[in-house]
Amino acid sequence: MPIANCLVSSKCQPGNTNLIDLWANASGQSSEQMTVTISHYDQQFGHDYEVIVNLYLPSLWSKNTISLLQTGLSKALSEHFSLPIEQVFIMTSLIDSGFVVESGEAVNW
Repeated sequence: MPIANCLVSSKCQPGNTNLIDLWANASGQSSEQMTVTISHYDQQFGHDYEVIVNLYLPSLWSKNTISLLQTGLSKALSEHFSLPIEQVFIMTSLIDSGFVVESGEAVNW
């Protein structure tokens, strides 16, 4: 259930790479459950980032796996949009069992 909601500057142009494959390879994790949503923004105020991400992960995963998914996503987005990695900002939220609904049913792990 790694889900990444990405806000991307409208100035950024995606490459011809498969973002999910890049993320899976960079993190060393399976792409089976990965989801990435890209939304574009026209204006940003304050500190300037080309990509801002809200990453949602199950709380049962180890700190090492969480770190691999975070840094792997950062690398994948940097490569996919041909950006310096400093332009990618990721905030991670850990979701507890029972706080996800899929197909109308609460998901427990």
